[in-house]
Amino acid sequence: MKMTAAEAALRLFGEPVAYLAQITDPATLELSATLMDRVHDGADALLAMRDDLSEQQRYIGGLPPDVRLVLCMWLLDTGMASKLIRIVYAGA
Repeated sequence: MKMTAAEAALRLFGEPVAYLAQITDPATLELSATLMDRVHDGADALLAMRDDLSEQQRYIGGLPPDVRLVLCMWLLDTGMASKLIRIVYAGA
């Protein structure tokens, strides 16, 4: 049985981050192009580590809290990337 995005986020990020990612409005975040680059890099890294959950969890644990939160939001909603990028450039 395939895991839902919420179940995967909970497994990767833990309950506090996964819950916060589900209730946070992206418009309330201080987003920047640099942050979005780091989130994109994080998504790439997780993909490269896809067969090693403990390595993914160690990697996520080393990320700054803002990157961790936005990355979790992105993974929960695959359309989130374009929404977040629009917010970044609307504020530029």
